[in-house]
Amino acid sequence: MNKIILIYLAVLLFLFNGSLFSESNFLPFTGEKKLTHQELERSYFLHVPEDLQENAPLVVVIHGYTGTAEGIMKYSRMNDLADENGFVVVYPQGTVDSQENTFFNVGYSFNASSKVDDVAYIRALVIHLQSTYQTSTEKTFATGMSNGGDMSYLLACTSSDLFRAVAPVAGVMMKETLESCNPQRPIPIFEIHGTEDKISVFEGDMEDRDGWGAYYDLPSTIDFWVAENKLNHKESIQLPDKDRGDGSVIIFDRYFSEDSVNEVWFYKVKGGTHTWPGWETDIRWWKNPLIWYYLRTGNNDIDTAQEVWSFFRKYISEE
Repeated sequence: MNKIILIYLAVLLFLFNGSLFSESNFLPFTGEKKLTHQELERSYFLHVPEDLQENAPLVVVIHGYTGTAEGIMKYSRMNDLADENGFVVVYPQGTVDSQENTFFNVGYSFNASSKVDDVAYIRALVIHLQSTYQTSTEKTFATGMSNGGDMSYLLACTSSDLFRAVAPVAGVMMKETLESCNPQRPIPIFEIHGTEDKISVFEGDMEDRDGWGAYYDLPSTIDFWVAENKLNHKESIQLPDKDRGDGSVIIFDRYFSEDSVNEVWFYKVKGGTHTWPGWETDIRWWKNPLIWYYLRTGNNDIDTAQEVWSFFRKYISEE
């Protein structure tokens, strides 16, 4: 009898272990969670779609200065794409700086005294989620708006071992970030940027006239990543002007090479401001009315989340 019981228990254990990481074990979830890192309790919003499969992609979406994780979750609409395409999406929340604004520490002049290590926090968050939800270590991506775009560039420089590609939106590379950038492997880059952006200035601000700190212009930033990826071809097209009333058009520059799957995509929004193109939401998510104004009056020719996901998906299908 004891032998029969042992066999029965062994079968149950086998069946349990076999289903431990099955898609049915990952319950759908949308909401806030906490992670303690470097003695700080950090929060993040997480979206896990239904029927998530093992080895699914993970996308990190990073909010802008004065923004929130919940805010960018609302306006990016990345959760809808996660449901359609079966990936996990996480929205880390920044901390509060000396000016009482939420931020990610990328080296702004007025954050010089901050000891917050957001690179380490996002790395820890990614590793935690990869372990918890069995997401793919080769299909992890980052995107973000403004300060979140700056953070995406910083992750490209410091964390190419974790991220397969990054997609800054209205992001810049701080002078120190670019000049110290030494990724472990070449990393594909996607950028959307308005030529009339008055916050993350398209022409850069190496003299730090605006007080954020010195940062490079967008053409130099793109040239840096083109060189890093050793890309020797370029094609440039104007995307269809779907909304002639938004005062802007998009020139899409694609850099590529026959010798690599890596590419650099640069969406220049001619006449565009500080935008996440195709965005519609409500002012209550924004503490800073100026940031809200620039976001709300942007280009409507593309859906940014769709374009970002199209770029990331390229590196899923070619794995």
